[in-house]
Amino acid sequence: MTEGYVRHVIAARVDPVVIFRTLIADRDGGFWLDDSLAETVSYLGVGTRIETIDAFSGFDTADEFPVSRVGWIGYGARAESLGVEVGIEPQPRSTMLSVRLAVEVDHRDNEVSVIGLQRDAEFDDLVSAIEALGGQAAPTPLRPPTRTAIWRDDPVTYAGYIAECLTHIRNGDAYQLCLTTGIDVNGEVDVVETYCALRTVAPTRNAAYLRIGGISLLSASPETYFTVRGRHATTSPIKGTRPRSMDPAEDHLLRRELETSEKERAENLMIVDLCRNDLSQVCEPGSVTVSSLHRVETYSTVHQLVSTVTGELLPDCVAADAARALFPAGSMTGAPKRSAVQILERLESAERGMYAGAFGYAGAGSLTLAMTIRSIVIDERGAHIGVGGGITSGSVPDQEIAEVGVKAAAMLGVLGASPNPYLYTE
Repeated sequence: MTEGYVRHVIAARVDPVVIFRTLIADRDGGFWLDDSLAETVSYLGVGTRIETIDAFSGFDTADEFPVSRVGWIGYGARAESLGVEVGIEPQPRSTMLSVRLAVEVDHRDNEVSVIGLQRDAEFDDLVSAIEALGGQAAPTPLRPPTRTAIWRDDPVTYAGYIAECLTHIRNGDAYQLCLTTGIDVNGEVDVVETYCALRTVAPTRNAAYLRIGGISLLSASPETYFTVRGRHATTSPIKGTRPRSMDPAEDHLLRRELETSEKERAENLMIVDLCRNDLSQVCEPGSVTVSSLHRVETYSTVHQLVSTVTGELLPDCVAADAARALFPAGSMTGAPKRSAVQILERLESAERGMYAGAFGYAGAGSLTLAMTIRSIVIDERGAHIGVGGGITSGSVPDQEIAEVGVKAAAMLGVLGASPNPYLYTE
């Protein structure tokens, strides 16, 4: 099939970090959908902000360009998907870019290409600019200044929220509740240096940098929220976390502990059932299956327990319809979803903003969204981080508090802020 766009393969070897720093990073609308593990494909470019009728429709696209829409959906979009009221949202509910020209990095054969809807002067200028970068080495990210992390909830308060979650679970109001909190690091932050450091210390297939309208999203998310390839839909929820250890023997034990934990496996299974139910609303009867259950994935900072659920979309459903049906992701709410969302709305002391939402891109009949977790949101006030964990009847408050610290450590580290010792134990 003929591609509905043009492509020019760059002959020189060019480091994508150099392309990002030189041509993308400082521009509004700049993005890097970054497989920082260098296993698949990354996209870099600058898009034009567009208005959409709701938080999801912007990802509907019929053209053949692989990355024609890029954007994020905040947790506040649950108002549209679930019909629930939300509080004051600290960032826009959703933001979308239209893309006509981009850089594609195929890590599988180390090939860099410029792709665009047409071969025009802008296309040729980008080719020339990238070719001029051939052979340049990417600098090491600068060391950040020392900063202070301000936790939204102190340990006593957070433990109180956990106790309330456990009461709701005992009363049968929910089976699981994904309780979250937030961290602020005030002051000016160098978004480029911070992102380059984050992708180095916490590489992942779903890394991303998006800078739109004065807000920057820097993500090292390990969780694929939702993908559509043709009519095939996939969601891969994560529930269950253990820290990494520098000692190989201890690291193996931590991985094995996660793999065999009854509490973590039960927590993961509850979300798998929720995802099956969500997908069944938009998929062919009988097509929804669990293709992988309780798989341990290992990253530079954590081990994670991951499962995968798939289905075939109904004929009258498009990818954005399916994303709306699944939103917010069960791994960030708990189960049953609506009850969990309403309980958490009363418990948590602030709106989550972009955290617990999704980001990604659409094009060429495909949609790829990642969960907005392990992410830093930077605006004029400073940097903001969301962290949390799933509470079940088997939860131990001290362990849940420690897990929050483990998840926050890499992000705080690249910001130059030490984890609060009261919320984090090594």
